[in-house]
Amino acid sequence: MIRKKTGKFMTVLLGAALLGTAAFASGCSSAQPDSQEDGTVVAHVGENPVYLDEAEFYTRMLQEQWEAAYYQSFGSEMWQAEATEDGQTLEQVLKSDVMSLLTELHLLCAHAEEYGVELTEEEQAVIAERAENFMESNTPEVLEAAGATAERVERYLTRNELAGKTAEQIQSSYEPELDEEAARVGKLTYCLFSVTGTYDAEGNHTPFTDEEIAETGRQAEEFAARAQELGDISAAGEEASRTLIDAYFNDSTNGGTHEKVAEAVRGMETGQVSDPIETEDGWYVVQRVSDYDESATEDNLEAMEAQARENYLMELEQEWQQEAPLVIEEEVWDTVQIDQMLTEM
Repeated sequence: MIRKKTGKFMTVLLGAALLGTAAFASGCSSAQPDSQEDGTVVAHVGENPVYLDEAEFYTRMLQEQWEAAYYQSFGSEMWQAEATEDGQTLEQVLKSDVMSLLTELHLLCAHAEEYGVELTEEEQAVIAERAENFMESNTPEVLEAAGATAERVERYLTRNELAGKTAEQIQSSYEPELDEEAARVGKLTYCLFSVTGTYDAEGNHTPFTDEEIAETGRQAEEFAARAQELGDISAAGEEASRTLIDAYFNDSTNGGTHEKVAEAVRGMETGQVSDPIETEDGWYVVQRVSDYDESATEDNLEAMEAQARENYLMELEQEWQQEAPLVIEEEVWDTVQIDQMLTEM
């Protein structure tokens, strides 16, 4: 199943769709990029028209990307395949994401002046150069399917730059109130004795036998006993040539570890080494190394701050969309179909 993408993910993805990179230079000219546009209107974001040419361009750019990403999972009939739990096809998911992307881009551009965002002449020159590179690096078939011209690509890049810089300005000007104690994390170290089997060079899976699983459990018990004897799981791991993993946790964060591992650690004393913890993956042996890791806590605080800024932007965009809702001209949008592969796989 394909999880629905958020608008913010789509904005980042646009970089790869246009130029093979997710990074953009910031900025935009003070003139709105849609001031030069005309043609068939496929939707409105409030009173702001979205033109069919732009919607089809993004559809084909993402179609090319998704075919590369999902062909192995879905095959040549991928676009008619059911892709979500509610029964949407992959075509419907992509077209929905395109409209989410366009909504976000147009909303951010509409509010750019409010946040004092504009492009310098130097930044606009970079966009023009990137547009030329795009036209030179894509195949005639893809360019034709997308209706791409240097002028259009430059216009779409300009809009994307404006939206990106506006989003950056909004987030950087927001100062979230954070609970620093909630960011505090401790360190755990674990060793996994896996029972998931082995894979050969071709990716073929060989499950463990009952005897092999039993032997793995015995090794986990021996390792746990030795780590407890030493009081240091890292020393035991080095002695037994075992791979150890560090993770950072608190009452609300598992640090990417198995839920049973994090739950066990929360009930342990600092420095304590667990007995083997049985899971579907195998047996974990874990040590609660510390209750506070300064570097990891600083990183966690930065991540919380970034997430708070992201949440603020998303909430603001939702408010904007209530004021300027997306209205799709369904008969026009239905003319954009994804019924066959764009690229040869």
